[in-house]
Amino acid sequence: MNIEIANRLVELRKKNGLSQEELADKLGLSRQAVSKWERAESSPDTDNLICLAKLYNISLDDLLNTDQSLEELSKEVKEKEEEEKDLCDMIEERFEKKVKKKVEGRYNHLTEEEKKRYKVYDVISSTITGSLFIAAAIVYFLISSKDNTQWAKLWIVFLAPIVIASILDCLKKRRFTPFAYPVAITIVFFILGLYFEMWHPGWIIFLTVPIYYIIFDPIDKAIASRRNEAKDPEDDPNEDDEDDDEDDDD
Repeated sequence: MNIEIANRLVELRKKNGLSQEELADKLGLSRQAVSKWERAESSPDTDNLICLAKLYNISLDDLLNTDQSLEELSKEVKEKEEEEKDLCDMIEERFEKKVKKKVEGRYNHLTEEEKKRYKVYDVISSTITGSLFIAAAIVYFLISSKDNTQWAKLWIVFLAPIVIASILDCLKKRRFTPFAYPVAITIVFFILGLYFEMWHPGWIIFLTVPIYYIIFDPIDKAIASRRNEAKDPEDDPNEDDEDDDEDDDD
């Protein structure tokens, strides 16, 4: 929207004694949307233009009339499109740069021994987890298609790969807390409820979740302290600072 029409929207709103909030309320929009129109940052769609014309009791021609030539309007639209494209390109470039940096620098802060172990476990974990999800799907459809009562019960097999992947994560990091204990407990709870009708007192097992982390979090910290590592050796404590410095430089 050109600035002339944006200014006209401001004048018409004020002439009719409306605040941005009141106008937005009448149109069923947010105040920010109205504010963007009046700053020429965006344009009302056709429905809103019709509503504005009726609200102010003027024609669409009067609402949208401008002294700018067709060439000027076309140039303005083109410039705005180029600005939006440049902004999108900049955001995409920075996102790709950060992702690339994160992927390439994932193991940089680890010891050589940890790098080798992590890379091996990443390959093994991805392969096993993917295979288990496929196997879970096959088991689910094979058993459920033969026994209709299993469709609503056997879906919990899809949680098993998450638990197994977390066990591999524990082995990779040599820690206890990466284990997906809440997911494992959820599996147990639904087995008790769906197959044994023990919803109560089965829910009590969820009380063990905080106990698990209360016990093993200090153990993980002790292990990390003994090896002079961060609690999670895959987390680079300097990574966020480097990203912030990079943003400042940009």
